[in-house]
Amino acid sequence: MYINSINYFRGISIIFIVFGHCLGLADFMYDSMAGNTLWNLTLGGTYFFVFISGFLFHHIFYQKFEFKKFMIRKIKYVLCPYLILSTLPILYLILRICIASIFSPSSFTYYYEALLSIPLFRIYVMGVGFYGGYWFIPFIMIIFALSPIFVRFIKLKLKAQIITILFLLICSVFIHRGTYQNVFSVFQNVLNFTPIYLIGIISSEKKDIIYSKIKGREFYILSLVITLAIFQAYIGRSGGYFKDPFTFGGINFIIIQKILFCFFFMIWLNRFEKYKLKLLKIFAENSFGIYFTHGIIIIILSKIKYGLGISFTSNSFIIYCLVTMLVFFLSISVTLFVKRLFPKHSRYLVGS
Repeated sequence: MYINSINYFRGISIIFIVFGHCLGLADFMYDSMAGNTLWNLTLGGTYFFVFISGFLFHHIFYQKFEFKKFMIRKIKYVLCPYLILSTLPILYLILRICIASIFSPSSFTYYYEALLSIPLFRIYVMGVGFYGGYWFIPFIMIIFALSPIFVRFIKLKLKAQIITILFLLICSVFIHRGTYQNVFSVFQNVLNFTPIYLIGIISSEKKDIIYSKIKGREFYILSLVITLAIFQAYIGRSGGYFKDPFTFGGINFIIIQKILFCFFFMIWLNRFEKYKLKLLKIFAENSFGIYFTHGIIIIILSKIKYGLGISFTSNSFIIYCLVTMLVFFLSISVTLFVKRLFPKHSRYLVGS
């Protein structure tokens, strides 16, 4: 059965992700208690995506799970666009080298050295390269590869499932997300996000119970989410939690906050299950395309902005929202254009 509310949740999640990546482009910095609280609420859209992935794994794939078929699908529609788009800047440099060798020998050395300095391991294995947000792909592909373990998890009794989630969640609370510099960050991210994926699975498995027990109480959950975000701001923590795996960095409150936020959206959006929210549906259907293209759009706009000497009023939330809307609009436009240009192959190129 198709679940509209979860699809709408995916549309909302990509809005959160784009919103969190447009800070620098808009020259915006949260510098107040209210601002940092808002940042804590808006940053961390990846947790939503992981929760939804776990939910859909159980809802769509579990009953007729075939590991080979499942992984081929993920390689084609998740890994392929990641590899293709990550390679584009390298191809661009190679093209510049070829052009320079013919028309501008003086700039040949510059582009050649730039090509040699590209950290291929960090780009393709760690997802840390030219665009923001691509770190998500390497670790989520490992999550997909662990699917047989998650099938066994689904077959456990509820008590064993809860104990497993609690144990992994305690680990996640203290291990945090990996830093961009640490080569083990991919595996650290797997450990950090696995309990969210499992919570998504169990939420699909027990969705009828969750809807019946918590329906009408979702705004109590939202109040807890806001309280946690305020507390994070009060203790001087804002945004995500990053650290090396074997150092102590305190308690990762954002993961607890985002779990509660997931349940809020899951239950609240269920009210609109029978409604056709066309805009959210479009966002959801093109969410991977927006994800894969928005980092490229941000880089292009940044180069245009700095090339023209443009700077925005510091800490203008209105400008921040307008810039985010522009990036979002351009990202979805590019995605829809690629889908129209390559209707049978767009998912290999931009994931949608």
